[in-house]
Amino acid sequence: MRPARNWDLMAACLWAGLMVAAALFTDSPVLRTALGVPLVFLIVGHTVLRAVGIPTVTLTQHLTYSVGASLASCILGGFALHFAHGLNPIGWAIWMWGVTALATVIAGIRRTTPALPPRLSVIPGFRLWHGLALTASVLIVVGAFALAVDQEENHREFRYTEFWIVPQEGSGELVVGIRSAETKGQVFDVEVTLDNRPFATYRGLVIEPGETWTHNIPVLITDAPQKAEARLFRPQDNVIYRHVSALVPGT
Repeated sequence: MRPARNWDLMAACLWAGLMVAAALFTDSPVLRTALGVPLVFLIVGHTVLRAVGIPTVTLTQHLTYSVGASLASCILGGFALHFAHGLNPIGWAIWMWGVTALATVIAGIRRTTPALPPRLSVIPGFRLWHGLALTASVLIVVGAFALAVDQEENHREFRYTEFWIVPQEGSGELVVGIRSAETKGQVFDVEVTLDNRPFATYRGLVIEPGETWTHNIPVLITDAPQKAEARLFRPQDNVIYRHVSALVPGT
């Protein structure tokens, strides 16, 4: 046992912090995977081992224990995030950062901690080309996983467009809305009728994937209820793409 060397713990905290930043500020699956895989399978477990004080003799033993501790942390995190309704990339990133930071603090305040295992160069029978082959295999696995995640994210099994018309209570207005989940931008026309009479028309609305368009239409309230209908057209084929209706209450 000897005084703790905390450079590895500081690096682990920095890595976990970068993972949180990637989850918060970017949607890149490649970057998230590159930061997340080492964190999930190794880094968290390494800091836990340093915090608990389990000694390891060789690098192989330390890596094996680290992987096991990391997986145990993920299992515990799955239960915790489930009850906290945080099973999403940001929730997982914060969980990993929290475990890493807590383990770093615990390891840092310990008076003694097990020495880090020997470096690769002093492992009997381990050569440089072994390390290069191991690194290449890890990069291939990470790259394949990142490619699969990217394809899954960009693949849309279903393409659709939401369309609605609803009366806004107390304001005498109708709200017409479009939300696109298409694979590319679409051009739409909207026609609104009130009791089968033309009431409002909107031409050439360009709606990008994920974009929402809404518009409030003032309506004169009468004694009797009025039926409002809205039709959504695509100019390229000039057919009704969506048809919705709503009842405007009378006085």
